[in-house]
Amino acid sequence: MKVLVFGQGKSGTTVLAKTIQHSLPDAAFVMEPKPDEALSRDRAPHAVSKLLHGQWTQEIPRLTSVLRNESQVRFDRIVKIIRDPRDQALSSFLYAIYGRAQNRSVSDAQLRAMVELVRRKEENPSGISFADLCGETNRIMRWNGYSSAWLFTESGHVANRNYWNFLRSLGEAGYLVRYETFMQNDLADLENYLGFKLSGRREVGEYERTRRTASWDNWREFFTTEDVETLRPLIGDLLFEMGYRDWELRPVGRLNREHFSGYLTRLIEEARTR
Repeated sequence: MKVLVFGQGKSGTTVLAKTIQHSLPDAAFVMEPKPDEALSRDRAPHAVSKLLHGQWTQEIPRLTSVLRNESQVRFDRIVKIIRDPRDQALSSFLYAIYGRAQNRSVSDAQLRAMVELVRRKEENPSGISFADLCGETNRIMRWNGYSSAWLFTESGHVANRNYWNFLRSLGEAGYLVRYETFMQNDLADLENYLGFKLSGRREVGEYERTRRTASWDNWREFFTTEDVETLRPLIGDLLFEMGYRDWELRPVGRLNREHFSGYLTRLIEEARTR
């Protein structure tokens, strides 16, 4: 059986694809083939391929053909995954540093400043908004125009109106699963579509760096009232359509370091050794 998993970065594509791989005997795994690469490089009887939308933005007609199963490479099952964009944004914010650290386009001093910035947020969650965090990141990293509003509406790193409209344009092609549903092991509908039971294994092997919390609703502790007041008018309608309709915060006195500055530190250490 050939299975395709599709989504955006930090939406759960890796854990979903690896779980499906664990569920098929001796299945091959094809990690994020680009448009100029073969979609199926393995002749194994079972294979799971994972595609990221962000790597195909210049090839949307071809991507559409693949996801509608109209291309030369055919799949037995196609699974699309979405995640609450607010949690997706947090993971994207942190993971963005990995690539810069790996290609050494930023200095060690900038990376230390980023870790310190995230630690300040951990120690005072309600005192530093996500908007302020993005603004300070823009200054530290010497980026141009990086902001929470840009991340949610224009960056393409997080599900926005264009991406959601693209998914809707695919119609009934494939099966759409929510990250939150999958991680809560509410799998009956997905298993029915796939035609087999899913393994309980969630290991992602060499891609462990992609795992931050393996949970959901982190944004409720991370965002501030200011963030809700800023973002709800921008993306509230979109989130409502996607099925994420609740904006209730759950303030805490301190954020879990392992999920934020600890995760960022691990990413930087791995990137610098590659």
